[in-house]
Amino acid sequence: MLSKKLNFHLGLVFLLLAIGHSKAQEEEASFDDDAFLGDETDNLEVAPDNFNLQKYVPPVYQTPTVDQNAFLFLEFFEETKSIGKKWLKSESKKEGAEEAISKYNGEWQIGSPTDVILENDYGLIVRTKARHHAISSKLRKPFKFDGKPLVVQYEVKYEQGQECGGGYMKLLRGDASNELKKFNDKTPYVIMFGPDKCGMTSKVHLILQHRNPKNGTISEHHAKQPTKSLSNYFDDKKNHLYTLVIRPDNSFSVSVDRKEIMSGSLLSDLEPSIIPPKQVSDPEDKKPDEWDDRAQIEDPDAKKPDDWDESQPKEVEDTDAVKPEDWLEDEEPLVSDPEAQKPTDWDDEMDGEWEARKVPNSKCKDRSGCGEWKKPMKPNPLYKGKWITPKIKNPNYKGAWSARLIDNPAYFDADPYKQLEPIGAVGIELWTMRHFFFVEQIVFDNIALADDEDIADDLARQTFDFKLEQEKLFLSASGDAKTFLRSAMDTLEEKPWLWVVIIFAVLIPIILIFVFCFNRKARPIHPKKTDEPLEDDEKIDDIGHGDEEEEGEVIDRRQDDERDNSSASPSRSRSPAREKSVPTPDEQQEGPSVSKASPSQPTRRSRPRRQD
Repeated sequence: MLSKKLNFHLGLVFLLLAIGHSKAQEEEASFDDDAFLGDETDNLEVAPDNFNLQKYVPPVYQTPTVDQNAFLFLEFFEETKSIGKKWLKSESKKEGAEEAISKYNGEWQIGSPTDVILENDYGLIVRTKARHHAISSKLRKPFKFDGKPLVVQYEVKYEQGQECGGGYMKLLRGDASNELKKFNDKTPYVIMFGPDKCGMTSKVHLILQHRNPKNGTISEHHAKQPTKSLSNYFDDKKNHLYTLVIRPDNSFSVSVDRKEIMSGSLLSDLEPSIIPPKQVSDPEDKKPDEWDDRAQIEDPDAKKPDDWDESQPKEVEDTDAVKPEDWLEDEEPLVSDPEAQKPTDWDDEMDGEWEARKVPNSKCKDRSGCGEWKKPMKPNPLYKGKWITPKIKNPNYKGAWSARLIDNPAYFDADPYKQLEPIGAVGIELWTMRHFFFVEQIVFDNIALADDEDIADDLARQTFDFKLEQEKLFLSASGDAKTFLRSAMDTLEEKPWLWVVIIFAVLIPIILIFVFCFNRKARPIHPKKTDEPLEDDEKIDDIGHGDEEEEGEVIDRRQDDERDNSSASPSRSRSPAREKSVPTPDEQQEGPSVSKASPSQPTRRSRPRRQD
């Protein structure tokens, strides 16, 4: 019965997870149907109806068929030796860091990822841990916020997951693009966008550096993070596409794997707001000397009474108290424990003189007390304490002072899209932490900047969507496909209410198991039906097969015991095993029998009778 209940509850859990997983697959299929380029069976060694791939053969990478001149920046990393040419490593140092780690000496390489999904498909790889990394490249032409949308998209893959580190991109200001070898964390940028994680905190940054057109000051403004957990993008070791779109109407959207995770307005959804206050406190205004902002003051007419005695203590001795009759003044309330023993390893020279611990004196139990008796203290009726001048309302109170408001000299009519500075280069500046077991390789690929959402979307279909489908085939063939457990965790993340169902479905059978296994009273194995003493249960010792001389002998000394028991308690029934051991009359005359076992039957030797 218990097993059936347990199976029912576990089946319920898996059924719910399977339903959630199937719905997730349907959602993925809604935008994956057009992800393949060409025939879906081109890269399989077997027909689609036999989908159990034994070996994955990566298709050869082909350059996407897009107009590269339509992009402001486009990098497929087809040339493995472009570091030092198109891409420049930073030679700067991180300001304020220790000398040993201040240099941007992290290693970059353009090459194949560990798992080859597409043959000859290369990416920009971070290959070192616990280093500062910085690399950048100029745009084909600067992007100016003059009426077209800005579209930024690129792929990131954390091959061994991520403990603490980023994968974000910095879009550098036009003037910074002339000194890319000096690129560091202080280099001014226009937009910082992309994933970042440290510990339990996972983010997809969108940070704008905005220059105030009135006074030239630069301030940072952050987009609000989504409420959904983003940790899966860092931990699943898969390729992910990050896309940012900023439009002329000041709207923005951030997508991961072509699914929007956050959106809003540059005017209302950034923290702090780009819009400055119209009025500010006058920094030149000062509080007048005669301004009285005290709500209460001491009463100038109040005087301490003549009979006010501040010298009286708060408590005095109770002179009327009498020592209780049962008080044992000759006994100490605590005495040495008579049962305490000095430890055998106690060294008086090293540890000092040993003293037994103190315990309450048993003679003081049920008594008023022991030891020296003293009169108790009681409140002093003459005590008044220190005299304090009472407070009264301040007749000259003018309220809290605040500086007068003036028009904000730095106020401007905010139009963030138009006021963002031109972008001249893309840069990656990040710090990787140590991983206990692996070198944390971060792979960047298919970096694109455009001023047209359609061409960027077309590029994503030809690159990310196609690679995503091939990645699924690769994982399936390698035996590392998305397991049911991982699918279940994804489902639980999307539908947190399932946790409640699972907790109840698992908790109930655990309680039943506990009650069933630990709430049963023990019963004797062989209940005794009479007051007669019972012999030990029959025990059979295994006889080794190697002793050929003893093989076939059975010394049955229970025969006499059975006769004695039979005569002593005739009403007690014998078990079939005991009846089989009772000798025949002829055998009784012959005495203890020694018989040879048949070759097909193993021999047994009975245990000698125990003498009680």
